[in-house]
Amino acid sequence: MTKSDDIMVVLKALKDSDERISACMVARRGLEGLMMFPEHFKEEVSDVWEPLSRSLDDVLAMVARYSPVGMRRAYTEVLGYGAYFLVLENSDTALIALVKSKEPLTDALALVAKMDSSAKDIYKIMGLT
Repeated sequence: MTKSDDIMVVLKALKDSDERISACMVARRGLEGLMMFPEHFKEEVSDVWEPLSRSLDDVLAMVARYSPVGMRRAYTEVLGYGAYFLVLENSDTALIALVKSKEPLTDALALVAKMDSSAKDIYKIMGLT
């Protein structure tokens, strides 16, 4: 398996760990290097993907700018989706969990803990630990 395949396994496990998660991805500004699970999510939300992806890119621009000075997490809501960003250490890349919800998650800390665990797995795959 390739590193990309291994990361997709981690993304699938993160999505499967919480029924509230609609999609997980790893991306950097411009949605470059986008890896998403499920891969068909963009088509599922085609009616809102354009503004949703612009919102994601805006936060990823902040990640690129502020990760060198310690930015670790971000959150935004747009069009009924909450987007949780966990910055992958020493990079301009983030692990993102998208949650379809009319209200913020009541148990956001549990999701953040799951994302931290997934990030550690991605670090191992990328040889960053």
